[in-house]
Parts: sequence; structure tokens; C-alpha cells
Amino acid sequence: MEKARASRKTERKSAAARRAGMEPEALKATTDPENDSTARSASDGAGRSRQMRAMLALLAVTLIWGGTFLWMKQGVETTQDLFGPGAVTAGIGLFMVLRFGLAALLMPIVIPSSRRGLNFRVWWWGFLLGFLLLSGFHLQMFGLEGVSAPVSAFLTSLYVVFTALLSALLFRKGIGIFLWIGALLATFGAGYISGPPQLSFGLHEWLTVACAFLFAAHILAIDYCTKNAPPMPLTWTSFLCVALGSSVTLAVGIAGDPELQWGDMVTLTLHPGFWKPMLASSLLATLLALSLMNQFQREVPPVRAAILYAVEPVWAALMAVIWGNVQIDFWLVLGGVALLFGNLIAELGPLWKLARSVRGLGSKRTSK
Repeated sequence: MEKARASRKTERKSAAARRAGMEPEALKATTDPENDSTARSASDGAGRSRQMRAMLALLAVTLIWGGTFLWMKQGVETTQDLFGPGAVTAGIGLFMVLRFGLAALLMPIVIPSSRRGLNFRVWWWGFLLGFLLLSGFHLQMFGLEGVSAPVSAFLTSLYVVFTALLSALLFRKGIGIFLWIGALLATFGAGYISGPPQLSFGLHEWLTVACAFLFAAHILAIDYCTKNAPPMPLTWTSFLCVALGSSVTLAVGIAGDPELQWGDMVTLTLHPGFWKPMLASSLLATLLALSLMNQFQREVPPVRAAILYAVEPVWAALMAVIWGNVQIDFWLVLGGVALLFGNLIAELGPLWKLARSVRGLGSKRTSK
């Protein structure tokens, strides 16, 4: 009975193929399971190639971000030197307004497609991305007022684990064992690269944990939004959101310091110790890095991207060593090695899957 059904099905396909002018060999190509396996293998290989290009672009993003901490620190120190510690909030607000405002101004000139296809969905999702980024930055900033740099680095690195948990809970996506191990190693490496954190949970620690949660939400939002809308318009609108939100921080900072005037912000802006790091942050860490991030992250699973982003402290530490601010020690090596192995282990999952697919195809051909 089954053979008769298969025979009739083949005859119907042959008749349809003759009506369409297909040769018997072409018909066989469309029904042969081996050809289906070959096509799937080729598709997997092409997808893997796109992922590798995307990961190289995202690795470049982490390299650029490695200098952001130094640039931001230079801006804050210049603010303190000119106007005292009470002006730091206003100085950070000004730094962020100029950083993202300049990037928003230049982006349509450098990338004309960023102004095309603007509709309600693009504006809404762009402002969502900007809000998550702005909120994460501010929580991290206020958290740093009460925790040390190693504690901040460790708690912020929890965004890798949060990304995995949120991905599993919200999108019902299973996280393979290789990704889980990679995420935990990356979290450990990013947290301990500056030394063991001394944790005693209080308000500022919880603010930093909330910052990590928002950074994880930002990574997942990029994955969803850039797959359903053009990435460059989303990037441009997110820049506008961060610039507008930071202007509120600037205004609050000036209002909170009776000795600070708006004219002082002009003086601060024109100081080389402020505008030079701000310009580097705007052109490299914002316009270039965030554009690359939004363009290429959609080619990489969110958890894998989060593990890769955790490499940023390695670049920051290496830059600090080059500038003579930090000496190479046990914790720097341990954290760097953990981050390296975390990323290598995270890569084993896709490579193992691809290898099994190739071996399966080879065994089918051998059996024939």
C-alpha cells in the first residue's frame, strides 16, 4: 500500500514536471534528500560566514569601547579641576549631550540612509533603544558614587547572565551548555580583571545591578528591533533620545549647584581636557561603534553577542597598561584568560553543530 502511494505521488510529480518543462534530473534534484542536506549544509556555511563577519565588527566595537572609560574619566576630572566635585553631575550631562548630539548631527551626513524610512515604528523603537541606553548609563554613573571600580565592573558584567536569562524567559529560546559556560566565564573574567570585588550590598550596588539588567534588555531590544526595522534610522533616533535625556541631567546638575552657571558650561566645553575626549567618544564610541553594533548584532545570537561585549574590559586594561596607569598583575591575566576561554567555549556550540551536519552528510553519501 505504501509503495503504491509513493509510486502515484512520484507519477504526479513527474507529470507536473513535464508540464513545467523540467527534465527528470531537475525533478530528482528537487526531491532527493541528499540534495536537501547539501542545501542545508551550504546555507549553514553561509550563515556561519555572516556571523563571523558580524563578530569581527562587534569585536572592533569592544576595542573602541575600551577607550571610552578613559575618555569619560578625562572629562570628569577636567570638570572637577575647573568647578569642583559638585559640578560632576552637570559635567557628565554636558559630556553626554555633546557626545550624542554631535553624533546625531553628523550621522545623516555620513550615513544618508539614517534619515530614510522614518515612521512611527522606527521613532518608537529608536527611542526605546535610546531610553534603555540612557537609563543604563545613568544608573551606572550614580552607582559609581558609592562602589569601587572592581565592584562596578563585576556587577555590570552580570548583563551577560541577564541576557541569557531574559532570552530564555521572554523568547523561549533554549540556551546551550556551551553558551552558559561561556557566559559564566565571561562574567567572572569581566568582574575580576581589576581585582576581586569586595561586595556588601547597599543602594549603590543595587543601582549597578539594575544598570546591568538594562544593558541586557538593550542587547535583546537591538536583536528584535533591527530585525524588524532598518538599523541606521533606529540608531539615529536613539542618539536623539540619549541627547535629549542627557540635557535633563545637565539641567538638574546646574540647578543642584548654586555656584554653577550656564556660562560655566561654555568654558568647560572649550577646555581641551573636555572637548578632546568628548570628540573621540562622539565620533568613535558613538557614531562608529553604535552604528556597527546596531548593523551587525542581528547576525549573532544575543547571548553570544553579550559574551563578546564582555571583552571590553580587556581592551580597557591593556590601554591603561600602555598609558602607564595600571601594572600587569595576576588578576589582569586571570580575568583576560577567563574572558578568552569564555568566548572560545561559546563558539564550540555552533562549530559542533556544523561539524555534526557535515559528518551526517558525509555518512549519507558513503552509505550510497
